Amino acid sequence: MKPNRLKEKLSTDSPCLGTFATIPNPSVVEMIAYAGFDFVIIDMEHGVMDLESVENMVRAADIHGLTSIVRVPENSESSILRALETGAQGVEVPHVDDRESARRAVEAVKYYPEGRRGVSPYTRAGGYSSIPPSEHFTTSNRETMVILHIEGRKGVENLDEILAVKGVDVLFAGPYDLSQSYGVPGRIDDPRVVEGMNILIRKCRERNVYPGTFSASVEMAKRWIAAGIRYMAYSVDVGIFYEALKNSVEIIRG
Repeated sequence: MKPNRLKEKLSTDSPCLGTFATIPNPSVVEMIAYAGFDFVIIDMEHGVMDLESVENMVRAADIHGLTSIVRVPENSESSILRALETGAQGVEVPHVDDRESARRAVEAVKYYPEGRRGVSPYTRAGGYSSIPPSEHFTTSNRETMVILHIEGRKGVENLDEILAVKGVDVLFAGPYDLSQSYGVPGRIDDPRVVEGMNILIRKCRERNVYPGTFSASVEMAKRWIAAGIRYMAYSVDVGIFYEALKNSVEIIRG
């Protein structure tokens, strides 16, 4: 595995900017890279892509030096393993709300002695057997990122025990899911949601784990970066394209 540029940049405490890709096409990933983003989150939870599409999207990211993260549909060994075998440099795992779910995710990502990821050198991640297994295990454990989604009140309440799990790189606060958990669906500026986000940022900073979140607007992204977010997922490919198209039509038509 190549050095993870996103991990390197985060280690300098620099804010990193990515976006979600839900359109199953490598061209989208290339455009995200050309635009200057640090990472792309290939979304298998809400997107419609299959693993073959994911692998080709990961290839496009590799070509352009863009860090590829796959959001898996569930916290299971199979989902995490198959996403990583495409050569992705990290996974985002949804709905982590306690120590056990965090531990399960880390163990699925890491090889022995840090975890129990399934072993096969005959994959893209293993260089189709061209990389000595011992080298592949070492570099994968070092470079592959574990990003855990905190999407509910229970996850916020259990942050201390989640952060005690070794091997977590980023805790990602999902503002829309948090708003639903607090009984105010869609109201991401509700004080309870904002407080939960700020608690996550503070506790992450105390434990040397990078806090992350999502923003649909430039203004909110800048606000959360100023508050301490370091892994910022700005919008989604379809949302960005839609807004650009809509604005163009409005400008042309006057």
